[in-house]
Amino acid sequence: MEDPIRQHILSQLSENGRMRTKDIVATMPDEARKIKTRLSDMTKEGSIESPKRGFYVLPATSAQTPPNKQLNQISEALRSADDNKKTIDTLMNLYDEVLKRYTTWVADNVGSHTDFEKQLLFIENFKWLTAIGDKLMKRWSLEHVGYDTNTRQAQEDAKAKTEERQKAALEDAPPEKQVNVIGSFDLDTKQLIDTLPTLESLTEEEEEEIKV
Repeated sequence: MEDPIRQHILSQLSENGRMRTKDIVATMPDEARKIKTRLSDMTKEGSIESPKRGFYVLPATSAQTPPNKQLNQISEALRSADDNKKTIDTLMNLYDEVLKRYTTWVADNVGSHTDFEKQLLFIENFKWLTAIGDKLMKRWSLEHVGYDTNTRQAQEDAKAKTEERQKAALEDAPPEKQVNVIGSFDLDTKQLIDTLPTLESLTEEEEEEIKV
């Protein structure tokens, strides 16, 4: 035969969540002693939990699940590529709804009669909404379009990798090789510069003539 006190305690915790001892006793004041005894016994056997002295809750579902079964459940719940696409679509649609409501809020609150604090709130909210939208759009593109088909992103990444390789190669090169070309002349200009006399080629008379 089932213990009515035990069933009553389980029923109360199921309906109300975490409860204090005095609150459970208050539901059956004539059985106060039996309730306190059952609470102690049920806590020891694990049918209920006491996260804090004088408080009781039903055990979490995960706590009643053996570790091996928990791992199996996690493995079965691994997401597929289609799952990720559906999730990002849901997030983008939700973002659109938030953006619509935010647009209405801006129209109602930002204007000639808006105080300074509301304007700051508008700027802060707009900044965060923009950042969130940017990340969501990138994630949507990765899930639906794919990284390799994003030409501009691929070009920028290739450029960055090339610069990193060149920088690494220069670090190990001899000093005379560690030269960065910052500009160059066209062929005609280079030939003209090459024909100009150098200080070493001037005679003493020519040096005297060009002195100021």
